[in-house]
Amino acid sequence: MEMEAYKREFIKFLLQTGALKVFENSSDDRTLKSKRLSPWFVNIGDFDDGETSAALGGFYADAIINSGENVDLLYGIPDKGREIAVATANEMARKGKNISRFSTRKVPKDHGEASSVDYKGARTIKEFIAASQHLSQSERIKAWVIGRNPKDGQAICQLDDVFTAGDAKYEALDMLKFLGDFKLPLLAIAVDRQEVAIDSKEAIAEYQEKTGTRVVSIVNAVDVYNILREGNLVSERALERLSNYIRVYGTETARKHFGKLEQKIIERDRSVIPACDVETLEQFEDLVKQTADVEGIGGYKIGFELGLGYGLPKVVETARKHTNKPIIYDHQKAGTDIPDTGKNFAKVCKKAGVDAVIFFPQAGPETERAWIYHALDYGLKVIVGGPMTHAGYKESEGGYLSDEGVFRMIRNGARAGINNFVAPGTKLADFKRVKQIVEEEEGIENPVYYSPGLVEQGGKISDAAKAAGERFHAIVGRGIYKAQDMHAAALEHTSQL
Repeated sequence: MEMEAYKREFIKFLLQTGALKVFENSSDDRTLKSKRLSPWFVNIGDFDDGETSAALGGFYADAIINSGENVDLLYGIPDKGREIAVATANEMARKGKNISRFSTRKVPKDHGEASSVDYKGARTIKEFIAASQHLSQSERIKAWVIGRNPKDGQAICQLDDVFTAGDAKYEALDMLKFLGDFKLPLLAIAVDRQEVAIDSKEAIAEYQEKTGTRVVSIVNAVDVYNILREGNLVSERALERLSNYIRVYGTETARKHFGKLEQKIIERDRSVIPACDVETLEQFEDLVKQTADVEGIGGYKIGFELGLGYGLPKVVETARKHTNKPIIYDHQKAGTDIPDTGKNFAKVCKKAGVDAVIFFPQAGPETERAWIYHALDYGLKVIVGGPMTHAGYKESEGGYLSDEGVFRMIRNGARAGINNFVAPGTKLADFKRVKQIVEEEEGIENPVYYSPGLVEQGGKISDAAKAAGERFHAIVGRGIYKAQDMHAAALEHTSQL
């Protein structure tokens, strides 16, 4: 079957059998082995009858044949790969490619000709292999192989359902090397989710580089998205959620397909955003009333003091009496907890009515990805920060966080498609480094910079604006809300843009 045709047929087959699900509602999301909450899920294990198993084997056969690799044997990686190998061998024979197949046991055979081997209490594959080094090749094959015995020099295609971190694939590789000297040109899987691993590495690319084995899939995540969209096979909302997920968690190749986000939070290209770190709701309302009609005021940044003291919904409701300008919530700092908490954070912010959130994801790249994804999923706009305005933050200043780690927060945000970033107005060298990463290294074409640390902390609006370029928003707190005439102070600061 022609390549694109079998991909389309496979995706339709997955939908018809219920093996592929793309969810409209976050309540239906599935937790993966990686602990990520995913809006799409494929379960190859659902193919448990003759008809669906044969169809699955046919799609694997097409993927192997279209790879152009010549193979002598099929190896089913335990456990799911065993049944896949049987079905694929049958269907390859129907297509004129009669190829033998085999698999290996989870534990070695302990009866018959293999009953005399002492494995010294081994429990894992690695331990069994270590305890079996004295065995001849024929003894090893008798103890482990189910199906056709492989011979040295044969080209083996390995089969499994999906590729996540790759642990089972590396274990299978160790087993095959233990059994003999084989060529291992190909690993075939059903679906390549095209996700980076928890450590941000691209698991399949790393596997291919380390092993020399090429990985082919029947379809990948981008194929799934494209075919679902072109065929109107799922709702627009389901497609939106799928694209957000791939954009945030995807490999570089997958992310490029979707491009960067163009989130515009503030209508103006340049503005002043009051940081509303006041003590009472009455002070906040007075601040908004006195500044809302100033053209250069772009929005309002709310912190934990008002948010925790009065509740976000009440704070937003108070602001909305006087302005429709965007409300940005800065938890000071959000993104410092485990990945799982990102969903509820986004849910609470959306319910409260805020327009955008600020993340300083100091808990690591997986937390950053999770919090960004869930914010996008709930329709929130996202601003990502890394370096902060105060002294003693980065390791080079005597702080806890490595300098590179601080800027990785910016880099990973850009890779997730974000185009709004916090850059410190008190540290122009850090500001310029943020700009370099975002624009030169990660290729964000229309970035927007938000700069705190101005006026009272010593940063100058004019200097930060010059460093930022076209799209810049100055975050000013005490310089406005502590002024006797907040309206006049707002006019003064916006005049420096």
